[in-house]
Parts: sequence; C-alpha cells; structure tokens
Amino acid sequence: MKKLVSLLLAGLTLFSLAACSGGGSGGGGTAAPQNSGTGEGGAVRTLTVANWQGYGSDAEYAVQAFEEANNCKVVHQYFDSEEALLNMLRQGGLGQIDVVLPNMAYVAIGKRENLFQPIDVSRLENYGDLREDIRDVEDVKDADGNILGVPWTWGTTSLGYNPDAISDTVDSWGILWDPAYQNKIAFFDDHTTAVMIAATYAGEDPYDPDLDVVKDTLLSLKANCKLFWSSYDSFAKPYSAGEVVAGSVWSGAATQLNATGQKMTYVYPKEGTIAWVDYWAIPKDAPNEDLAYKWIDWMTSQQFQSTYAADLEMQPPIPSNTKVLDSLSGDVKAALYVDNGLPEKLVFQKEIPEETNQAWLDLWNEVKAS
Repeated sequence: MKKLVSLLLAGLTLFSLAACSGGGSGGGGTAAPQNSGTGEGGAVRTLTVANWQGYGSDAEYAVQAFEEANNCKVVHQYFDSEEALLNMLRQGGLGQIDVVLPNMAYVAIGKRENLFQPIDVSRLENYGDLREDIRDVEDVKDADGNILGVPWTWGTTSLGYNPDAISDTVDSWGILWDPAYQNKIAFFDDHTTAVMIAATYAGEDPYDPDLDVVKDTLLSLKANCKLFWSSYDSFAKPYSAGEVVAGSVWSGAATQLNATGQKMTYVYPKEGTIAWVDYWAIPKDAPNEDLAYKWIDWMTSQQFQSTYAADLEMQPPIPSNTKVLDSLSGDVKAALYVDNGLPEKLVFQKEIPEETNQAWLDLWNEVKAS
C-alpha cells in the first residue's frame, strides 16, 4: 500500500506542477499552487466530500495521495441514497460540504433547487479527456449553459444472478418475477431505477410510463423480494449467504463480488439496461472551492482512474477518462463488462420533471409499504 500511495503521489505531484505552469483543456491553467490546503495562520484545511461509502474516493490510496500533495485533510460524509444526498445539502450542508457526487438525474434536481454552483472547466486539467457524450449534457448545465457537474464514472444497474442457483440461461428481467425464486430476489431501493426497470420490463416508455402498469408490475415483484437494498453490503451479505440468488445490481458490485470469490453472472437483459453517470459537483458556498477543483481533477486523472479501474475489489465502475478506458487490459475490461462493447439498449437515467419525480417517489413508497 505504501508503494502504491508513493507512486500515486508522484503522479499527482507532477500533475499539480504541470497544472500550475501551463494551460488546461479550457485554455488557461489556473489551478492553485501546491500546498494550497494551508489556510490562514498555517492551519491545515479540511476538504469535505459527500459520497457513497466504499465508492473509490475514500480508498486509502486516493485520500492519502491527495492529502500529501495538497497539505490538507480529507473527510467523507456518507449517504445511502441520492435523495439522502440532496437532503444533506438542503438541511445545512451548503457552506459546509465542498464536493459531492450525485448522478445525472440528481444534478438536474439540484439545479432546480439552486444547490450547486457553476464549474469553471478551464480550471480542470483533465476535463478534455473525459467522454464528450457524458460531459456535454444539457441535464448538467444551468440555464446559462454553465457546467454544474463533471463526469467521474458511469455504469449500469442490470441483472445479476448466482449461476450455482440458477442454471438456465438468463436474458430477461423476467427472472426477478419468476415464482420459483420467491423470497430470493434483491431489488435496488431507488425510486427512479425501480420505475425505469419495471417500465422497461413491461414494455413501457421508461421516461414516461403508464404508472398504473408500473405499480402493478412492481407489486407483483414484491412477493419475490427478500429485501430492498441501498448499499453494497446490504446486497452482498445476503447474496454471499445464499439468501438471495438474483437481483438488480450495480455493475461495480458484480465486479467486486466476483473479485472476492463470490460467483455472479451479470447480464444485459433483452428488454434494456439502466445506465447512469455519476458527476462531481460543487455545492453553493463551498468553503474550500480551490481544493474542490483540485479534488475533481485528481478524481478524473489518468493516475487515479487507472488505479481505481484495476482495483476490482473496490467495485469500480467504468472510468470517464477515455485515455484510461482505452489503456485497460483485456482482463480488466472483462471485469468491468465492457470487453464485448456496450449493450444495444441502454436506458440512461436523466432529468425528469419535478412533478414526475415526486409521482415516481410516491409510487415506490406505496409499493414498499403495501
């Protein structure tokens, strides 16, 4: 671990020096100099990051290399749902939290509520290396066209199952509704994902489905559900114990399960696969804006993303940095489920109207409470 941190620190130091001396992808290198983490009177400042627990940014090598390169302290605040992240900001987080990680749909909600500040991408050395089709997206821009989110990783929420328990070939979401697996299914506890999966399976428009059809579809699924999960551990523990044999699951979680000796077959159903992009955003009134920019640049750098993508026990998703993705070995691409290209039917989570979002949330809560 010490050797890994040293190598990452060396790369981060060289990158920081380059950022200080020249232009970034936006035409002007305006990154703060090294050791800018020191505040007035020589006090070491603290960068507060809000993310899912165990999702890459809190890895020891990620935090230690950044702290040493920038003479600062990094602390994480964890959330267990996207809605919880927004509530964290709504209920006192503005002015306290420096950088957060919502997905595309929740950047859009935060935009409506004025929770995020515009990001000057000219201050980000790596911005030009990120996938254009997920960085130049209207859902993460404000009314004036300013960027509110920088893509970090992307992936899918698809269908995973235990091949020792299910020997048949699986190519449909329908396995989750099969009465043979009553009380053996785990389903991701997120209202947008739940509605979109049910709509996709039922043949409805995943962005504008008939909610009566969706509700009936989810209610019929509930009899099979052992649990609704919201974190890797809440899925992995019952899956490893054999209490759960299939479910909707993140691609990164499937990668981690296989890397740690738990068999999981991860497939893209013929009806369609839910896809998501996670973005770094800077909340309004962030107390350490300059460190937040440095953090985003570090998280999207080749040095960090290459290490994270190959750290299969950390459930890595697909990196946004195109140079990293192109350079990955065949084994790593296979572990990330991108060795054979991408599924034909990707249904990306994106901005939905406020009234629609509330209706979906109410529906999902009714299903769970029934």
